[in-house]
Amino acid sequence: MSAHHCAHPNRSRTLISPSPQDQGRAPVVRVIKAVLQALALGAALWVLVWTAQPNWRTIVAARLTLQWGWLALASLLWLGSFAFLVRLWAASLTWWQQRLGALAALRVFVLSNLARYIPGAVWQFAGLAALAVEAGISPIAVTGAVLVQQLVLLATGLLLSIAFAPALLGPAATTLPPWAILAIATIALALFPPVWRRVAPLISRRVPLPSPPWPSLARYVLGTALGWVGYGLAFWLFGRALLGGAAPTLLLAATAFIASYVAGIMAVFAPGGILVREAALVAALGSHIGADRAFLLAVSARLWLIALEIIGALAVIAGQGLRSTKTN
Repeated sequence: MSAHHCAHPNRSRTLISPSPQDQGRAPVVRVIKAVLQALALGAALWVLVWTAQPNWRTIVAARLTLQWGWLALASLLWLGSFAFLVRLWAASLTWWQQRLGALAALRVFVLSNLARYIPGAVWQFAGLAALAVEAGISPIAVTGAVLVQQLVLLATGLLLSIAFAPALLGPAATTLPPWAILAIATIALALFPPVWRRVAPLISRRVPLPSPPWPSLARYVLGTALGWVGYGLAFWLFGRALLGGAAPTLLLAATAFIASYVAGIMAVFAPGGILVREAALVAALGSHIGADRAFLLAVSARLWLIALEIIGALAVIAGQGLRSTKTN
């Protein structure tokens, strides 16, 4: 709990406890949630079709070389990394004195995550608030936890990109031994918690942010970095599935994906980082595997990830419906 919260305990309790008025609005919240689910799924499907349509001939031609075993492994690893980061986010809710089970957290995160494809950043946070009220936890705590996660993802993604990107390290990237590169990344990540302690009070003037114990924050930062590693490895496997031996190497693929994903996060004007992430991927990989292969990989990766997100959301909705049927 931050010093600001300690100085105002009553205000802090008011901020993070769900109000009786919120609980009384449950029927309205359920309607809002259903509308947001429909909008989010519709937006994701529209982005999927909009991305695929102008590049469909190229994608279909490449399907002949698609290796389904690599694709299945890449999908499982990406979904596992996503679930790991959701679990990490759910664990951080205890910093606001809130608790959410793993399955409930996955439902909240998966359904609200698709809303980022709806133009306007407000929709994702509106979905988070509605789902939080339904789950009986504070919308402010949920929103604050997502904000913290985005900041840590951005910081760790930037650090990993700088530590492992040959283009950014220049000639040193070819001469530094692996242990030296790992040491650079480890030191950079270790510096994050003290920097966070200085930055958090500035942000918390607008959004109530916690001041978690240093070991807890360090585990959170390290876990986020591991999530990035899982995403990067999954993208490399996807590249192998699509391009075979012409795919980028593991280090190059993972670094390019992390750096492009960070660029998408920073591009708040682009729903889901659309186009920005793809442009960054082509720029990073074009000189290594050819612009045509880089373009194919970037567009196909976007389609692959959107498809996984839609499948995950449909699975969560179906599971919720089955659970409701059994309860009734």
